[in-house]
Amino acid sequence: MNRRNAAFTLVELMIAMAIVMLVLYAAINFFIVSVRQYKVQTKIAETNVEGILGLELFRQDLESLGYGLPWNNLVSYTERTGVNAAIVALTDSPNAPRAVLSVNDPTITFNNSDYLVIKSARVGMSDAAGKWTTLTQANVKRTWSPAAENLANNDYVIVLALGSTDANRRSLVTSGTFYTQFSSTGGFVPLEPYSANIVYGIDNVIPARPFNRAEYYIDNTAVPQRCAPNTGVLVKAVVAHDASGTTPTLLPLLDCVADLQLVYGLDNNADGVVDNWTDTLDTLGTPHTAADIRAQLAEVHVHILAQEGQRDDSYTYPATTIPVGSKGFVNNFDVSAYRNYRWKVYNIVVRPKNLAS
Repeated sequence: MNRRNAAFTLVELMIAMAIVMLVLYAAINFFIVSVRQYKVQTKIAETNVEGILGLELFRQDLESLGYGLPWNNLVSYTERTGVNAAIVALTDSPNAPRAVLSVNDPTITFNNSDYLVIKSARVGMSDAAGKWTTLTQANVKRTWSPAAENLANNDYVIVLALGSTDANRRSLVTSGTFYTQFSSTGGFVPLEPYSANIVYGIDNVIPARPFNRAEYYIDNTAVPQRCAPNTGVLVKAVVAHDASGTTPTLLPLLDCVADLQLVYGLDNNADGVVDNWTDTLDTLGTPHTAADIRAQLAEVHVHILAQEGQRDDSYTYPATTIPVGSKGFVNNFDVSAYRNYRWKVYNIVVRPKNLAS
């Protein structure tokens, strides 16, 4: 054969093209899988960051149970009206407010999950909530550094007298009203010289109650599209200081949440050891009072089942049910219809710091 006329045959060209196509197909598949996995891992990372931020706020609110709550000399106050009877049952007026309550009621909760209420000066949304200072008989208030920790003159506050026994400890000081603005505390000073009252910031509007109330539950009214069916958003809703105790815009804490379960550890004999576990504090044979909760509540366990990342058709969750809870109070959540999603149980354990001090 003449070298100048040498060329590839049709068969050789087809074999070469087939090899190239196979290589390209493998490369494209590898690229697609890599992009898919990158997207999955990115969504997982986003979920984990979201969980860290939202649940850290939740944990801080749990630690603040009882912060700034008055025990004695209570006035009549409004808390929640015109809502489901089970939620109204978590109100306390005119009695001393209970620092934490919850209900597990399928008629008001999503997926039969728990509905949590925390009462504390600190759980409010305004800049005033969580700030405090001392007040002397000369109407002198201590200032803090940095200045951002100080209450503003137009912030609304309550004032508590410390007291020395359960009968007079944390007594709400009144002077015509149970609240005042920070710039007008002259009528709320202690009666005894060389003593001090405590000033707690509540809100930047006139408070309807001498504390803030926040509700935590799974809301299913505006769920992101990436979330699995039968999930919602874990939210914090602070009850507004108005006549009916309405809730303003919800603060989302964690997306794609399927279940929320609460377990409480009670120390019934004050020996520092939990000797009774329960999943509700609204009724235990007889309702627990604010004093009962202060004396007995030692631990709060929060268990949250949430989707991790997004749907992944190449993945199958290894189980059909997921246990959510602890200490014998466990809800086995059925995920058999949602096994193309990754699931994670977040567990928060808190020992309240502000209940009895």
